[in-house]
Amino acid sequence: MKVEIKKVSIKDVLFSAFPLAVFVVMLLTAVFEVFKPEATLTVSYVMGLVMYAISATILFLVSSVVLLFAYNFLCSLGVRGVRVDLEDK
Repeated sequence: MKVEIKKVSIKDVLFSAFPLAVFVVMLLTAVFEVFKPEATLTVSYVMGLVMYAISATILFLVSSVVLLFAYNFLCSLGVRGVRVDLEDK
């Protein structure tokens, strides 16, 4: 069965588990910074890592929304959407 994704609802993307998953990944990348040899664990350093995770999450979500706007705009102009072949096994 062939399925074509024509329009992606931005509201559904923003209010799903996607932002939480992005934040967890960004927080994990910030936690890995603790294991650097020159890292010293202070409160300001940890808060900087948390702020890095929050800002990276916001930046990623804003870029995702911009790309979704572009995708939806191109689909409204008549460009084909993403096609996926699904097989039952």
